[in-house]
Amino acid sequence: MTQLTGIALLGAGRMAKVHAAAIRQAGGQIVTVYDPVSAAADAMAAETGAAVASSAAAAIGHPEVTAVVIATSSDTHVELIIAAVNAGKPVLCEKPIASSLTEARRCIEIIGSEAAQQVFLGFNRRFDRGHASVRQAVQAGEIGRLEQLTLTSRDPFPPPLEYIPRSGGLFRDMMIHDFDMARGIVGKEFVSITAHGSSIIDPEIGRLGDVDTASVTLLAEDGTLVTILNSRRCSYGFDQRIEAFGSQGMVMSDNPRQSGFTRYTPEAPGCAAPILEFFMERYGPSYIEEMRLFLECARSGTPMPVNALDGLKAALLAEAATASLKLGKTLHLTGLDQEFPHA
Repeated sequence: MTQLTGIALLGAGRMAKVHAAAIRQAGGQIVTVYDPVSAAADAMAAETGAAVASSAAAAIGHPEVTAVVIATSSDTHVELIIAAVNAGKPVLCEKPIASSLTEARRCIEIIGSEAAQQVFLGFNRRFDRGHASVRQAVQAGEIGRLEQLTLTSRDPFPPPLEYIPRSGGLFRDMMIHDFDMARGIVGKEFVSITAHGSSIIDPEIGRLGDVDTASVTLLAEDGTLVTILNSRRCSYGFDQRIEAFGSQGMVMSDNPRQSGFTRYTPEAPGCAAPILEFFMERYGPSYIEEMRLFLECARSGTPMPVNALDGLKAALLAEAATASLKLGKTLHLTGLDQEFPHA
């Protein structure tokens, strides 16, 4: 690309580094960076050649900034989205849209549904080649009527314990990707949800009010069944699979391997190379494609392919799953204005 887009990068932590690399590879330019931890902001600025802003407002208002990328903690997303939209600048926000359904609704109410379509929500897994191919095959009718969809997401190790209280919980933080993928593939509204979960990997996660092992079953309005499996620990790598089963066949997005190497010995007949270790190895290209699409939409003014309204709908499913787990029962889903009781 020859036309650069000046980016304000809000955040300088792990996900900000992922987005910074994607911005460079997608043809954008980081003009300024802000993070409340000044040492992190300084390090990011030194790496990218950007200026350090004194505040998020200063970064968004920089005269050379034409778009904003938000990669801060979830509890700051709403205010930063509102500030960027009020400044008239396209914004890509890392998932989730907010740390709670209440905050997600407030965000949409303030910016409006039209502006919400110009907020790119960072559900990068939509742009993974394997996952996208499953969605395209289902929507093209290649497997007939979709009957069952299974999404598996297992991390190689749990996050630091200090992250758990501010994460919003597994359903809002980790499974949010799977809720979005399920919506995109099924293409129908869901009418009920059942969640189960436990803290069997690290009991301390349970004491902090979260789970580390979970399953959710969703029933779509046309009868399609969706099963989502999440685990905070996987001994063999970063397990990321989608299986779509239909009346005329099945399609699957499997785990890529570290190489094409396969060993054939008496002890290991047909033993393939290990799967990839974590999210950057597995999903690195999808972050670049996500950023490329964001910059393209920002330059052309066209609607974002996944937006804040999608973020709200995924947040509703996460809230419903949280309530289902706490109440120990299946919940019927009635729409975006639904309120959920909590035990």
